[in-house]
Amino acid sequence: MLRPQGYSTIDDPDAPRPIEYDTAMCGHCQRVIFTKPGSASTVYIFLQPDGRVLEEAGAMCHVCWRPVCLTCHDHGRCIPFEKTLELAEAKAETRRSIEETLGRSR
Repeated sequence: MLRPQGYSTIDDPDAPRPIEYDTAMCGHCQRVIFTKPGSASTVYIFLQPDGRVLEEAGAMCHVCWRPVCLTCHDHGRCIPFEKTLELAEAKAETRRSIEETLGRSR
């Protein structure tokens, strides 16, 4: 990424030196995405348990214009994290309102 949102250093006791990666955050679920350092296009990096590093083309939501993880990209709809929070807050407020109404009618 040309302008990463974050930076990660992984200290593996079996590795000769720390592993460093640029990171971005999924605009839909807030998952941390490892990206290939210095890549002009977004390339996601997946660390494998056996030490291998897999690279795959990244994804951008064309509605909110944020990088998204491949799982959210596969869903095919734009639900930014802020919208998810607003829906959860509205649901909790509705539940409180119903509980208050039921409590008063008893």
